[in-house]
Amino acid sequence: MSFNPILIVGGEPNSIFFEIFFKSIIKIKNKNPIILIGSKNILKKQMENLNYNFNINLIDQKSLTNTKISKTNINLIDIEYNQKTAFKKISGKSNNYINNSFKIAFDIIKKGMSSRLINGPVSKKFFLKKKYYGVTEFIADKFKVKSSAMLIYNKKLSVCPLTTHMPISLVSSSINQEMISQKVLLIDRFYKKI
Repeated sequence: MSFNPILIVGGEPNSIFFEIFFKSIIKIKNKNPIILIGSKNILKKQMENLNYNFNINLIDQKSLTNTKISKTNINLIDIEYNQKTAFKKISGKSNNYINNSFKIAFDIIKKGMSSRLINGPVSKKFFLKKKYYGVTEFIADKFKVKSSAMLIYNKKLSVCPLTTHMPISLVSSSINQEMISQKVLLIDRFYKKI
C-alpha cells in the first residue's frame, strides 16, 4: 500500500490532546502523511488559546486518494462540533462528535486506504459508558475482532498488558491460563507478520 497515511482521531475535544499534537508536529518530522480527524472549530480555538499558528489543509474523505496531503500544514478531515470556548468540562455532549470521528477513520481503514490509527483520549465514563474497558475493546468490537490485545510497541521493548482499564478488584479473577495463551499467540502472530 503506497498511500498509507497515519490517521489521528482527536478524541475528546476538551482534553489536552491537541496541545500534545501541536508540540509533536513541531518536534517530530514524520516521513508518513498524517491526517487528523477532528473539529476545525476546536482546533482553531485551541491553537489560539495555546498560542500556536498552523495552516489547516482541509481534506475530503470521499476523494482521499486524489487529495494532495501537505507535509507542512495540518491535514484535517473536519468533523462538525460547535463549541464557543476552547476548553470546557468533559461531559457526554461530545459523544456524537467522537463517534463520528471514529466512524470516518474506520471507514477509511475498511476501504484499505490506511492501516494506521492513533486515537486521542476518550472518556470511559461518558463515551465508553462502561460498555468497554477501553478504546482497544471499542475498536475490536467495531471491526468484529473476537480476540484483541493492547501492545505498547517499541523496537527495543514491547509490553502487552493482560488486562486493560479494569478495576483492580477484577484483575486477578480475569486472568487465567486460556487468556494468557490467547495473548501470547496474538503477539506471536503480530511479530511474525509485522
